[in-house]
Amino acid sequence: ELPFRNMDAHFGAWYRRWGWLFFTRPAVALLAAFVVLGPILFGLELSRGRYSLVEPSASSLLSVLILLGLTVLALSIHELGHGLVVKHAGRFVSRAGCLIYYGFPAAFVDTTDIWMAPLRMRLLTSLAGPLTGFLVGGLCALGAFLLPQGAAGAFLFAWGFIFLVNNFLNFNPLLELDGYYLLVDLVEKPLLRARALAFVRGPLWQKLWHHERLSGEERFFALFGLASALWSLIAVFLGLRFWDVLLHKPLQDMWADGGYPARAVLSVMAALFSLPLLLAFWGLLRPLAGTLSRRFAWLPMRWAEHHYRDALSMLRLSPLWASLPEAQLVAVAHALHVHPFRAGTEVVRPGQRDERYYLVARGDLEVEVDGKPVKRLTRGDHFGMRALLDDAPSAASVIAVKAGRLFSLERTALRTALGDELEMLVQLEAALGYHAEMEALPLFQEFSTTELRPLLEKLVPLSVPAGATIISAGTRDDRFYVVRSGKVQMARDGARLDTLGPGEAFNAEALSQNMPVTTSVRALEPTELLALHAADLNELLVAFHARAGDAERLSHLQVTTHQRMDQVIAGAKN
Repeated sequence: ELPFRNMDAHFGAWYRRWGWLFFTRPAVALLAAFVVLGPILFGLELSRGRYSLVEPSASSLLSVLILLGLTVLALSIHELGHGLVVKHAGRFVSRAGCLIYYGFPAAFVDTTDIWMAPLRMRLLTSLAGPLTGFLVGGLCALGAFLLPQGAAGAFLFAWGFIFLVNNFLNFNPLLELDGYYLLVDLVEKPLLRARALAFVRGPLWQKLWHHERLSGEERFFALFGLASALWSLIAVFLGLRFWDVLLHKPLQDMWADGGYPARAVLSVMAALFSLPLLLAFWGLLRPLAGTLSRRFAWLPMRWAEHHYRDALSMLRLSPLWASLPEAQLVAVAHALHVHPFRAGTEVVRPGQRDERYYLVARGDLEVEVDGKPVKRLTRGDHFGMRALLDDAPSAASVIAVKAGRLFSLERTALRTALGDELEMLVQLEAALGYHAEMEALPLFQEFSTTELRPLLEKLVPLSVPAGATIISAGTRDDRFYVVRSGKVQMARDGARLDTLGPGEAFNAEALSQNMPVTTSVRALEPTELLALHAADLNELLVAFHARAGDAERLSHLQVTTHQRMDQVIAGAKN
């Protein structure tokens, strides 16, 4: 790309001077007429056989250069239509300039700001380029049809052909051209091509191998991704064929007869046009290269594949991540980096600003606050959630007790993996914030992520206004409560007892399920609570005690899971 500066001011000036005319009713009617008549007139002229499409003068490089110049001019007019609609919608043209696309010189206008406009204007922006081309191409076809056979007619015939073919190809939705953006807006699937190709590269083959049923969206991604990959190869082939038909003989003559200056010019041109083609080929063949490298260099690639599969399985088991669609989950798994660590490594230091979220794949770590261990982390646990939410420094240190490895995810990588799925990002950040908040409560600080996870799944959030009675003495309430925010006042026989704040619990009598409540509880201010039914808590206790024998503690953290649960209940009773 070769962008030019301050193009928004130019497009704004062009729209004010003459561009607005194209949005008047007479202009729209004329455009509609030429969209229909242009191809018809061109077909009639083609049937007369007066001009040839693909047989330029074999000995004249000038004719080929003129044809290329007309192509660039046609594409520039096409892009001009996009830019004028952006200004008609009152949006901003951030960039515009020239580029090499699949070996072809072209113009471009960055219309991404139109994505903030309503659907109607987005669709009109995508249509504007091809419709502008159909208008100019139709005028050329009309001129070629009416003029007598000669140079002027041949010129208009060739230029009209370029316009019409270019605009028909632009409606192809399989490359990121106008037809693609029309499809994206109509089906409301941002980053459709990237998401479809990601699904084809990974989850599709796994699902087919395991005979898993594809959802409607997955079938759409599979068909679109496979068709896009195939058409990309076809587009490269057509590009090479175009150069062979139009340039082979003229360039061969120029190399043979032009001497060293001509050969130097041709060498520079070859470098300029072959480099983008090589990059395009590499982008298309890279997945195949990855497959071949896994075949012939199986050990390191299988190790990397093992890491990816391990990360993906851990994400699927996590309630935080399992709600993501498969394509985004795969993208997040690919964005994770592997970090091996040795025993004694301080992974996170107090006061450190680290924009990474960590998932424990193997090994054991301890979380320390003010030099005191508060939590053990093992496989499946995570830390650093705040790093994905804000830039706050760490208040704790995380030290490796047993060697292992971590998966890390940077904040920018997460946003890239989710793309334009803003609602999904907001939901994920809310879930991360909720888990981080719960882990910070004093009542839950000693629980690891895997131990806290089933408990959080059972907790029910409640909002209580100031002055409301939560529990009345003498009644039965089979729920165990944790104060999330706010304050509550406990009282018995009219006498005030304790005032409880965030992280503190009450109504441990609910565990018996047979005792009437002897203490009333009232909200002193707007309060958020987490409620857990006694039956759910007892079920969790049974599960925790059943696996307590397998939960071997390490270092100086010798408190087992069931002991910590007993401490929580005892603290609530007290």
